Amino acid sequence: MRVHYDDDADVLHITTEKRSVDAASLLDDPNVVVKLATLDGHDIVGLIIIWASSYVRSGHDAETDTLLIGETVCDPELITENGDMIAYWQVDEEDPDGFRDPIGVAIKQASVHLAAMSSEPAGVPA
Repeated sequence: MRVHYDDDADVLHITTEKRSVDAASLLDDPNVVVKLATLDGHDIVGLIIIWASSYVRSGHDAETDTLLIGETVCDPELITENGDMIAYWQVDEEDPDGFRDPIGVAIKQASVHLAAMSSEPAGVPA
């Protein structure tokens, strides 16, 4: 994963080697955008997080070293992973094709991936 943090704008960009062709905001949070490898797909290849420092402060679990934003689900059919990025989905009941909306994201090994955001030793802002 490649991580770029714009300190002035407080925007975090996380990308993988796979190019994104579509994106969708979390269902209940337009400040978190899931980048997707296919149109109308649910294969996560990146993230954009606006006001990233506040999400990192409130969503980082130091015990598991995971950043969680939004909601999770237990159904493996509604979870997609790409390396240390995880996306959680909800089926849109009103869509006849069963389109999925992103409802949450997680980043495992957050202190490693987000080290560029801070000079703190663990890499996660206090």
